[in-house]
Amino acid sequence: MTAAEQVQPAMLDRDSTRAGVFGNLPFNAASAALTAGHAARADDLLAEARAAAMRARRDTATEAAIFGPRVAALQHIDHTARAGDPEQALRLAETAPSARGEVPAFWEAGHRLRLAAASIELRRYPQALSYLAEARDLAPDWVRYQPLGKATMRRIVDHAPRRRGAEFAQLAAHYGVVGLPYQP
Repeated sequence: MTAAEQVQPAMLDRDSTRAGVFGNLPFNAASAALTAGHAARADDLLAEARAAAMRARRDTATEAAIFGPRVAALQHIDHTARAGDPEQALRLAETAPSARGEVPAFWEAGHRLRLAAASIELRRYPQALSYLAEARDLAPDWVRYQPLGKATMRRIVDHAPRRRGAEFAQLAAHYGVVGLPYQP
């Protein structure tokens, strides 16, 4: 946060690069706080990053940072799910702003993986499958190697009925969950 204080944009500063560099620092600090068990501190840090994102007004993806209103919303949803509130995470996802500018496909795919995992926590298996399919469609190569996607698909497989269908088998194969021959 010391570095963030040095680049913090002024209240009326709309420079997207400066906002992005600044905003990513509280994102990282919030993630560390959450991992350390300090959820309230993580919330405070995310609030600061979200305020900067709203001032930036648009989403950008540069070498310096990926940042903006949608990105901040995705971070908030991710932290809410990781903090153990999957129901609230799914509610937040319903009101997340659309991208205004550029949000990389792998960020959007990662968001869908987090929503799939949140859906599993609530035993909403069809919803989880839908999110896994969206993630695959957004960034097929990237999601194939993400542990969250594989773990989520594995949990669905473990709770699936005997008759799965072709799409189910294709998703399971895409996420690297083996031993799922299609059973008509």
